[in-house]
Amino acid sequence: MTQQQTEFRAVYTGARVSVSEDGDGPRWDCSGCGKGRAEADALEVAEHHARNCSVLSLS
Repeated sequence: MTQQQTEFRAVYTGARVSVSEDGDGPRWDCSGCGKGRAEADALEVAEHHARNCSVLSLS
């Protein structure tokens, strides 16, 4: 099965918030704060996170 990915940019930091979907279902991940998890409504959660995340990882 082919993996599909959608990406948003965090408004405040420019970090990537990506949504991927493969055989295990949809998952969102933020490259800025490091949060993310598998959720049925991952696309909507990722959009909301991109609008509100203001944390960048120090590492």
